[in-house]
Amino acid sequence: MTAPTYDPNLPSLADLRCQIEARHDLPLLRRRDMASAIRTLAGWFNLPEENVPASAKFFREKLARVHAITASVSLRRIQNVRSLVLAAMREVGVSTKLAPYGFPLTDEWNALRQLLEGDTYGQSELSRFMRFCAARGIVPSEVTDITSQEFLTATDAESLIANPKTRHQSMCRVWNKMATKHATAGWPQVRLGVPRYEQRLYRIGADKVSAAVAADIEAYLEHLRGTDIFSGLPKPFRPKSVKAVDGHLWRYVSALHHAGVDLSGAPSFDALLTPELVKRGMRWFLARNDDKPSKHIGEIAWALRCYAVKYRNPSTETATFFAEVLPKLRQQQSGLSEKNITAMAQFDDPLAVERFLLLPQRLWDLALAKSKTVEGGTLRQEAHLLVQSAVAIEILQFAPMRIENLNHLRLDQHFVWQGGQQGGRLRLIIPASEVKNSQALDFLLTEATTARIQRYITQWRCLFLPKSNPHLFPGRAGKAKDQAALRKQIEKTLWDHAALRLTPHQFRHAAAKILLDARPGFYEVVRKLLGHKSMVTTYSHYAGAETQAAVELYGDIITDHRRTGVARGMPRAPNPTRKPTTSRAAGTDLFLEPLSLAGKPGRVKR
Repeated sequence: MTAPTYDPNLPSLADLRCQIEARHDLPLLRRRDMASAIRTLAGWFNLPEENVPASAKFFREKLARVHAITASVSLRRIQNVRSLVLAAMREVGVSTKLAPYGFPLTDEWNALRQLLEGDTYGQSELSRFMRFCAARGIVPSEVTDITSQEFLTATDAESLIANPKTRHQSMCRVWNKMATKHATAGWPQVRLGVPRYEQRLYRIGADKVSAAVAADIEAYLEHLRGTDIFSGLPKPFRPKSVKAVDGHLWRYVSALHHAGVDLSGAPSFDALLTPELVKRGMRWFLARNDDKPSKHIGEIAWALRCYAVKYRNPSTETATFFAEVLPKLRQQQSGLSEKNITAMAQFDDPLAVERFLLLPQRLWDLALAKSKTVEGGTLRQEAHLLVQSAVAIEILQFAPMRIENLNHLRLDQHFVWQGGQQGGRLRLIIPASEVKNSQALDFLLTEATTARIQRYITQWRCLFLPKSNPHLFPGRAGKAKDQAALRKQIEKTLWDHAALRLTPHQFRHAAAKILLDARPGFYEVVRKLLGHKSMVTTYSHYAGAETQAAVELYGDIITDHRRTGVARGMPRAPNPTRKPTTSRAAGTDLFLEPLSLAGKPGRVKR
């Protein structure tokens, strides 16, 4: 059997299937189901069975991109395949640590489980751990941090649950909570350590640096804010940009601290910007990134350069140093990032575009189907969130704005009802002062979209919050909904109901791609739609958006030439005196039609 490409030390799915098929001690139907699940899993990964290692960790990473919609199966089928493949791995001994769901608990563990009666969350977080301990003969009073760590190792290696580390943290917290809650009912008084995995957090506090350094950084930030009209910048930075600069400067100071530089006695921030110290700090960042520059490292270096060269009066040595080192650290990237290119590739599939564009109506239909509770006929929060997501997604489709602008849309500031609120059209107007690049946004929505937004406002917007809140997406205390919550809600809805991985900001890229695929070369339209100041920005970002269409066009040209050659008749051997014949029917495709290779007329594939 061919060894897997990814890890030769593990058996492949082909090996696993062969071992299962040879297990005649298992019922025939069970063997067939497992073998079928193994074949199906490899098919979902678009890989031969021989190239897929029998590794739950590998499956977990791949299954994160498998969706019932794109796989043309039900969600239940995906769950069954996952369960059957894991069962097959247990049968052949690949997985040996985690107990199956049906593993019986001992009396001691059953007693604890009864204490969780009615606590759905507590049961879900602790049941797997209880079965793990019961299978290993560990009683509740013998649980330790070592047991907890062994459980994490087994979960990571043998389960398909998402984010094993996060689930392990939750398990430890719930265990400790139950130990407090049921102390008098017999729960073991053992406290588990909740591990922290933020190993890449390194920013230090102001107590680690001298007051002079902190004061210099704050004075620079005030300069960027333009607080003093006489000494500040002619065009002050936006609060978000000031916050970014603040983060970059403190990250650099933190890097010096971790590199062994004593900052408590530094006379000023300027004293920390000598070429030698900058090299020391940058080397610390590079060491964390496999000695390779990154966009993040380049932004930190650029922030240091702006302070040292633009804000201060630098020496010739300092100015020359930054001029030489910045090109090495600051990566200039034109066009979309790898992440955005991957996201846009989803829209090369016409079915994906269709799912994307029809999603708002589908969400409305789902919401209306589950809008009433069985008990009192009241509107359900689940339906409310579906409608809210439908409105947010439809606005982003027709008015691809940034998430900050979407989140802060207000009925009393950004809405203009053209032709009246009844039967008219909604115009969204966002002033330049509220837009990242200071370009005002103006979107006239369609009548159908306007009608749906009106319905949302009157019937759904404030079902669970006061109607006095003026925001389209209201939150608590009269404020807008939490921006991170809205972003996560949109992303989850897109994946759950359309099998698309897309952030709210990537709606802007999707709009450009869909438009350019339909109208190649319409960059000025894209520029106006997205509110870019310059055509250079638009072209540098989306010049490659039509690449797939260009490849398909070139493929059509090659195919047409091949068909023309076949139609003229292709000689069996080189013969310069022989004229082209037309023995084959026009349009017969030698390269696409297998019968043509045998010298037989065949049906042309179109």
